[in-house]
Amino acid sequence: MTTHSLPSQTFRPAQPLDLGKMVRSLATGTTRFVVALVSALRRPQRQQRRLSLVEEANELRQIASTYLKTDPGFAADLMAAADRHEIADER
Repeated sequence: MTTHSLPSQTFRPAQPLDLGKMVRSLATGTTRFVVALVSALRRPQRQQRRLSLVEEANELRQIASTYLKTDPGFAADLMAAADRHEIADER
């Protein structure tokens, strides 16, 4: 009769799950993600001063000058609107 003997294997004892660390790291990652998302979606707040009527009219004239070659009628309308806007300051 033959006997077979198998060598025994040694296993490391099971490590307990550290649920607290897992939850903490998940919460930290989620918080960082939400903070980054909110900061990316937030519109930049501009600190602009109110332009005078003359400055607004000059900006409109600059826009009109870009349309002189392609649509001179529209450019003339914009120039007239700029003149009327500037005159409103005198009233």
